[in-house]
Amino acid sequence: MVDRSELHAGMAVWTPRGEKLGYVVEVTDEEFIVEKGVLVWRRGYAVPLGEVREVVEDEVFLHHGPDSLLSGPREIPPTSRRTSH
Repeated sequence: MVDRSELHAGMAVWTPRGEKLGYVVEVTDEEFIVEKGVLVWRRGYAVPLGEVREVVEDEVFLHHGPDSLLSGPREIPPTSRRTSH
């Protein structure tokens, strides 16, 4: 599992197939919030730190793709998170 100190807001998040999932907007002790979409279609998802395969420079690579990943993590309401993108 990745150490939370390796993650920070603004990092791009990628699936194993090279698809850009979104950006890290917040990091907590157990998970990080990935925001995907633009403008009014923005959504944030809590992703467990254990889903991180590796961190390379300012990019986060996950173990699973968006289908399995986004069906499990809980969606974060827009008013309860910070938006940086």
